[in-house]
Amino acid sequence: MKGKGKIYRIDDWDKPEAVKCKSWSHQERLCDLKEKVSLHKKGDIYYISQFTRSKTGTSFSEIKQSEELASFFAERACEFLHRFIVGGCEGWCIVTTPRRRHYEGFHFATSICTKIAGAVKIPFYENAIQCLTKDRLNPEFFLLRPIKEKKIIVYDDILTTGSTLLATYELLRDREQLLFLIGINNN
Repeated sequence: MKGKGKIYRIDDWDKPEAVKCKSWSHQERLCDLKEKVSLHKKGDIYYISQFTRSKTGTSFSEIKQSEELASFFAERACEFLHRFIVGGCEGWCIVTTPRRRHYEGFHFATSICTKIAGAVKIPFYENAIQCLTKDRLNPEFFLLRPIKEKKIIVYDDILTTGSTLLATYELLRDREQLLFLIGINNN
């Protein structure tokens, strides 16, 4: 059948010519930083991504450590929001998905949200959502403080499995509007 890859026996897994699984290390995931705004669906949720994983470009780990690239991502997001949210951003706020590994120091998504909030003049609820578990596939989130706005932009820097997106949706599903904006779609 066309489109099928070469099949290897399980006992051939350690031979050099055998196809290995894709590595998920941060050093090998790249983005060429060419904007490609796309609408996606995960379960019942629609989300919008600004960029996508590519075969060449800057590694995700470099991106997530760069204040300069945080400004770049924020500028692109603001351009999109000004076109997308008709009638202005009044009544909206922005939150980021919970920090699960970077509790101190520079946090890429927080930096982006701070810049977006300042540019479009909406509140940013920093660290409003916290993760109760370390389970990356089935995270449990809770709200640390109330969010008064009924329209929320949820920003996540990199989407891989979508589990963070789904857990955030479950937490905020009672809101009037949720706009999920993703920096890099990694799947």
